[in-house]
Amino acid sequence: MTDIENKKILLVRNDNVGDLICTTPAIEALRKRYPNNQIDIVVNSYNYDAIYKNPFVDKIYCYTKPKHRKSLLEKIKAAFGKLRILINIRKQNYDVVVIFRSGYSKSAELFANITNAQYKIGVQNQKGKDNFTHHVKLNYNQHEVLFCFDCLKEFGVEYNDENTLYHIDQELSDKYTQYNEHILFHISSRIQENKYDKEKFKQVFEQLDDYNILISAEPDDFESAIWLEQNTKAKFIKTSSLQDLGGLIKNVKLFITLDGGAMHLAPAVGTKTISIGGKTDMIKWAPWGYKDLVIQDDSKIANNIKPEFIVDGIKKA
Repeated sequence: MTDIENKKILLVRNDNVGDLICTTPAIEALRKRYPNNQIDIVVNSYNYDAIYKNPFVDKIYCYTKPKHRKSLLEKIKAAFGKLRILINIRKQNYDVVVIFRSGYSKSAELFANITNAQYKIGVQNQKGKDNFTHHVKLNYNQHEVLFCFDCLKEFGVEYNDENTLYHIDQELSDKYTQYNEHILFHISSRIQENKYDKEKFKQVFEQLDDYNILISAEPDDFESAIWLEQNTKAKFIKTSSLQDLGGLIKNVKLFITLDGGAMHLAPAVGTKTISIGGKTDMIKWAPWGYKDLVIQDDSKIANNIKPEFIVDGIKKA
């Protein structure tokens, strides 16, 4: 074990919202182990909400990925914004850099390479050389939360029942208190194999006569959500942001969702979660604390799950 007491630590998690939420238990444990250290983190504008007001980090570097901008001018501005952050990181003289990525990422390693840190932790580049001083061994039969703890093992950080964490502003939590006896279905997922037809959701809703049902959706699925509201007893709540959705999720008694960031957000605000799985490896990515409530077909196609299986799972939850 290496003692890094009083060392300056930079963490990097520059991918998706759910991935960063899965990192929050390790960040909390790191703070408990080294309460007096400076602990900063690099994220991007896409996943920033997952670390917003996290009490266990000191400074958040947030940049926009140029590929997330459409126009050339916006891409140039994003590139210069990232450059400014790299310069600021260089000036900080970090002693430790930890890359929380379960696959090698050249863009993530860049934040380590810009420093002269004594300890650089990350997954080995299988296609070539990297500059990490310590490599994290991958275990494909463990959850992402526990992988993040493996990234900190060298520094004596161990898992001790930490939960995932997602901060919800109080006004957004208070906004939805009237729905505490409802169940919420989130009907959106970006990946085709993880989608579920609106007609099948309708069959699910029709078998839940004794439940107060709410629907949430991403903009691409608003039309389907409106159709379900018009053809079932469910009510569609059009949330305006991930924070707003989090405020709604925090208040309901059960959350049922397709695979996506919301699947990890719900346990992080303390809401029991049923996930309707598609192609995702649920050994690694199940909602933290609710792996036993995952519903997944052997085909790894969500739409192949029969509505009655989902209804049965809800009634048993």
